[in-house]
Amino acid sequence: MRRFVVVETTPFPLLRARCANASFSVRLSPADGVHRASVIDEHLAVDVDACRDGSLLDCADVLHGSRAHSAADAFRRLSDLTSAHPACGIAAVPLTGAGGVGGWALTSGSDRSVVLVPFVAHGPDQGSADQSLLPSCVHAWLVAGRSLREWPYARDAPSV
Repeated sequence: MRRFVVVETTPFPLLRARCANASFSVRLSPADGVHRASVIDEHLAVDVDACRDGSLLDCADVLHGSRAHSAADAFRRLSDLTSAHPACGIAAVPLTGAGGVGGWALTSGSDRSVVLVPFVAHGPDQGSADQSLLPSCVHAWLVAGRSLREWPYARDAPSV
């Protein structure tokens, strides 16, 4: 699956990622510097588990998986993705978790260190939200000049 994603800020403060048939919002704190509504990022996001078109994978800004992995397998998958597609801005793999609660393992840019972001309700009305758009919100955060480690919900990945 591929999607053209638009990420905008709102003065509430939220980052809202949206595409043709889905949306996802992340609540930020006022200290994160979101003070007005504006579009801050537009990009191509591709599901690496569903897409077989190598040219789409090579030009995607966001590569994300749709199959959950253990942390160790997710770290290997991220390494494989970033080696095969070095131009991607962010790569993300969903994690399996205890009790069915997982999250994302993410890596970005030239700093290929991995952070973990748990699945939690990051914004209003998240019950029906498309969690696969969370990496798009993180990409917008990076485009706005922030680092992956500065993402408010990021946790350092343990050594595996």
